[in-house]
Amino acid sequence: MTQTGYPFEDKIEVVFRDIDALGFVNNAVFFQYFEMVRIKYVYRFLEDSDVLDLDVPLILVHASCDYKSPAVLGEVLAVGIGVSRFGNKSFDLTYRVEGEDGRLIATGKTVQVMYDYDDGCAFSIEDRIKAKVQAYQGNWQPEI
Repeated sequence: MTQTGYPFEDKIEVVFRDIDALGFVNNAVFFQYFEMVRIKYVYRFLEDSDVLDLDVPLILVHASCDYKSPAVLGEVLAVGIGVSRFGNKSFDLTYRVEGEDGRLIATGKTVQVMYDYDDGCAFSIEDRIKAKVQAYQGNWQPEI
């Protein structure tokens, strides 16, 4: 089990460029943390799929972050991620950021749409991708 209780997790160390004048991680940086973990997580399910021939077959259509406590320089953050909803052409990813001491730092959500840039349209998520996620995550759902 991961520290955050999420299906996948990565550790990210807060570096100098991440902090603001008050010494805390800047709010916009959390979206970069989400992106770093999202890329690693999503590609594990797309790697044997034809959709990777489309380069990055996703469009991010929504992103939100709720800040709970500050993170500081040198702190190692656990960033958890999991698929919390599948639609026909879109899916939701939910995030949880914790400090080394287990305190909740931030939560977030992004909505992605599968998109074919050559054809200029969204496309359905393959059933085998959904099945891979289900097999990996089981019945996991984020705490609300």
